[in-house]
Amino acid sequence: MNAGVIVALAVAAAALVAVRKGLDVRLTLILAGLVLASAAGVPWKVFDAFQAAVGNGGIIGPICSAMGFAYVLKATGADREMVLLLTSPLRRVKWLLIPGGVAIGFITNMAITSQTASAAALGPILVPLMNAAGYRPLTAAATLLVGCSVGGNLFNPGEPDIATIKAAADVHAAQVINAAVIPNLLAVAIAAVMLMWMFRTDHAHATPDDRDAPRIHLLKALLPPLPVVILLLLQPGLNLVPAIFQVYPSGLSVSMVMLICAFLAMMVDMKGATERLARLSDLTNEFFQGMGYAFAKVISIILAAACFIGGLEALGVIADLAGVLGSNHAVAAVVSPVVTWSIAVLGGSGTAASVAFSKSMVPALAQIDVVHAVDLGVAGAIGANVGRTMSPVAAVVLFTSALADVPISDLIKSASKAMLAALAAVILYGLFS
Repeated sequence: MNAGVIVALAVAAAALVAVRKGLDVRLTLILAGLVLASAAGVPWKVFDAFQAAVGNGGIIGPICSAMGFAYVLKATGADREMVLLLTSPLRRVKWLLIPGGVAIGFITNMAITSQTASAAALGPILVPLMNAAGYRPLTAAATLLVGCSVGGNLFNPGEPDIATIKAAADVHAAQVINAAVIPNLLAVAIAAVMLMWMFRTDHAHATPDDRDAPRIHLLKALLPPLPVVILLLLQPGLNLVPAIFQVYPSGLSVSMVMLICAFLAMMVDMKGATERLARLSDLTNEFFQGMGYAFAKVISIILAAACFIGGLEALGVIADLAGVLGSNHAVAAVVSPVVTWSIAVLGGSGTAASVAFSKSMVPALAQIDVVHAVDLGVAGAIGANVGRTMSPVAAVVLFTSALADVPISDLIKSASKAMLAALAAVILYGLFS
C-alpha cells in the first residue's frame, strides 16, 4: 500500500468521525480535500475542482429543475392525489398493505426524489391506513421508510445519483436507468418480502379498512410520474417521435421536460383558482424555491464531494483504485455497494456517498469499460440508498420515526434486516451478472 493511499484512508476516517460528531458534511469534504491536495503539494487543485463542478450544467440543471417540479407538485397537491390514487386499492385487501405500501413508496420516490418529501406525502395516508387495518405503528413505519428510501429515486433522470453517473461515464440517462432496473427492483422486492415475513403476525390480525376512500383528482394524480414517462418514452433509441429528434438528436433534456411538466401542473391547478394570474405567480415562485433548495441541499454536497475527489486525484489514489476495480470484477461487485453503504450509514446521506463514489471512480473506469463503469456506479447508488435507510441520522429515518411515533432504534432494527438482505442480493447480482 503506497503512502498516498495510507494518507487518504486516514483523512477519510477522520472525516467520517467529524461528520458523526456533527460537523457539516460539506465543510468536512472540502477540508478533507484541501488536506489531501496539500499533502500532494497542490492545494489549489481543490479550488479548481470546485470551479469545474459549479459550472457543470449537465448535473446542476436536471437536479434543480427536478426539485422545482417537486415543489410545484406539493403546492398544487398533485403529490397527495397520486398517493391517494395508488393507495385506494389497498384499503380492502389487508395482505397487500406491506408489499403495496413499499411499492407505493417506491413509485412516489420515483416522482419525488427526496426521500423525506416522499415520506411526507405518503406517510399521513399510509400510516393511519395501516393502523386502522390492525397493523402496529412500527410495522407501518418500517413499510413507509423502506418504500420511500430503498431506491425509487434511481428511476428518475433528475436524481443526483443518476445525473452524476451519466456525466461521469458520458452516457445517456436512459442507459444508467436501464442498468439499474434489475438490481434496483431486486433490492426492493427482497426488502418487501423480508418485511412481510418479519411482520407476518401483524398480517394475521389485520382487518380491512372499511372507511370510504376520498375523491381523487385524477388529472393531478397523473402529473407526478409524467416527466419520467416522457423521458423514458422519448429515448433516441426508440425514435417514437422522429420530429423531436430532428431538432434534438440526443433527445429532450431532463431540465426541459421538468420545466414543461411544471408548467402543465400549473395550468391544471389554475382551472380551479379564482385569481389565476396570482396563482400562476405563486406556483412560479414555488418552482424557483425548489431549484434554490436543490442547490443549497444537494448541489452543495456535489460541489463539496468534488473538492474531496480533487484531493484524492492529486494524491493518485483514484487511478490506483480504478485500476483495481477495473481489473477485478468480483472485488468491484462487492466494494462498490459496501463502501457507499458504510458511508451512508455513518453520515445519513445517500446522495453524498453515491455522488462521491461515482465522481471519483466512474470516469476512470469508463475509459476501460463504460458498461462496467455504469454498473458499478449503479451498485454504489443502491448501496448508498440501503445505507441511508439504516442510518439513525438520516432525515427520512428521523421523519418517519416522528410521524409514526416509534423509537428510532426500533425502526432501524426492523428496517436493517430487510436492508441487509437487499444489499446482499445486489452484491450477488453483481457477482453473477
